[in-house]
Amino acid sequence: MASKTHIMSDETGQRIAAALEAMARGSLLSYDDEAGEYAGVDKWLRSMRDGRIYTVKVPTGSAVACVKADANEGIAVPTPGSNAAAAIDPYAAIAPFFHIDCNATVDADGVPHVTAISGDGMFARTGGNGNVWVLAPVLFWKVADDSEGDYTVISISDTQLPGFSPQPGAELPDGSLRPCMLYAKYALSTYDGEAASVSGAQPRTRDVSHNSLVTICKTATTGYSGRSIADDWYLKVMFLMKYATKNSQSVFQGCTSYNIIKPVTVAASNQSYVVVAKNHGYVAGSAVMIGTGGTSTDRGAAAAHDVLDYGIIKRIEGHDESNDRLILDRAATTAVGNTVFTAPWPTGCCDGVQGDGSPTSRTNAKEPFSLQGIETAMGMYEVMSGVALKYDGSACNLMVLHDTKKEASSISADYVDTGVDLPVSASEGWKYPVRLSNAGGMLVGTGSGASTTTGVCDGTYTHAQTTNAEREFHSLGGLTVGSYAGLWCVNGSGALSNAGWDIGSRLSGTGRSRG
Repeated sequence: MASKTHIMSDETGQRIAAALEAMARGSLLSYDDEAGEYAGVDKWLRSMRDGRIYTVKVPTGSAVACVKADANEGIAVPTPGSNAAAAIDPYAAIAPFFHIDCNATVDADGVPHVTAISGDGMFARTGGNGNVWVLAPVLFWKVADDSEGDYTVISISDTQLPGFSPQPGAELPDGSLRPCMLYAKYALSTYDGEAASVSGAQPRTRDVSHNSLVTICKTATTGYSGRSIADDWYLKVMFLMKYATKNSQSVFQGCTSYNIIKPVTVAASNQSYVVVAKNHGYVAGSAVMIGTGGTSTDRGAAAAHDVLDYGIIKRIEGHDESNDRLILDRAATTAVGNTVFTAPWPTGCCDGVQGDGSPTSRTNAKEPFSLQGIETAMGMYEVMSGVALKYDGSACNLMVLHDTKKEASSISADYVDTGVDLPVSASEGWKYPVRLSNAGGMLVGTGSGASTTTGVCDGTYTHAQTTNAEREFHSLGGLTVGSYAGLWCVNGSGALSNAGWDIGSRLSGTGRSRG
């Protein structure tokens, strides 16, 4: 069988240098031309292991500052980067935090097959070589409250040490370990008619729900699903380990307060721009929709996007002393009085970000961010596959399904009650949980009585306590959600079939897992 070794070019300093050194040791990673994929990915990743324990102690009370312990103690909190400045990230050279972009497929049994790695001359971001993933090692973890009950102690290692279990999504349905973990780099879109993770695409919304993801991702016949428990776990645990705070928006606000709706002030015929009054607040790189619907704020209505369904703002220029041109990536014919709405950002908007961070500002509440190479907080919720909420008249039970091949349009016997309930009260609405709890691999906010700056800091929206219903798990928050949004945000008000303009997801290669 023919094979050859592809050496990657430098991409992110020490992390890639470490990968290159590991590759050179005995050529552990090789490319099988006949199979069209890399061989030895698992051995390559194992060669980087340091076997150490990295711990973060998360307060169970209203305090937000976490404590780094074990091998994590003394590692500085990273300084996030942008398009213009590289992040200062001491974790980039630490084995359990290693990650690199790749192209890969997942077979019907859930097994990943890596077909290209960033820098090898075959890798492509925009769909030409398949979906784009962040490749990372399988991790092992343990989580428990300390003896005093003051902290939830989360520990990870790249080695299965005594007391440690494989991370969520690490085990295939047959109980064997995946050779590596794949996390979709980009939000769910459509490429060549299929569910995709590619750069430069419009995120798929409007028809995305817990139920529709079964069809969109072909969960019954493939190894794919929508956003999985593993996808959720990785972002949350990496954030806690690195940034040591429960307040995710204090570091990365994401696109959570970018609700701009402005009228067209000057008509244009078949032009790649739209004219609005100055001091508008739009951001270059983001996306808009243009409609005839006047001042209606419902972006889901046809009249919100019947002039232009989706356009990316390439740059912003002056038109005259009173107006600006939003230069778009496509042409439209606009009339005075049409309305320009902000929309979820296009995928790949963080491709220029150097490390963790946002394109220009991680705190302006208008821009997505990248964390461990994963682009997120695009201005829409991400609905989960394999996770559902069951209101039973007294509590909101969090239910999980580890093998999404069994997913259905209602909560079946294959869903497991995690024993963890989301906060409810006598009335429907937003609550601020105080602590983090482990619900079958989902780290979620529980308890109540916190705020935007205390406890979990993000909101959880639940129905009244007396409700009997099955609901979707919407994560992260949309561009209108504001301070309720963040890594710990949950909106539990939509039916399992609920879809909308502000609801998307992401392709997952870890939906077929063993709990």
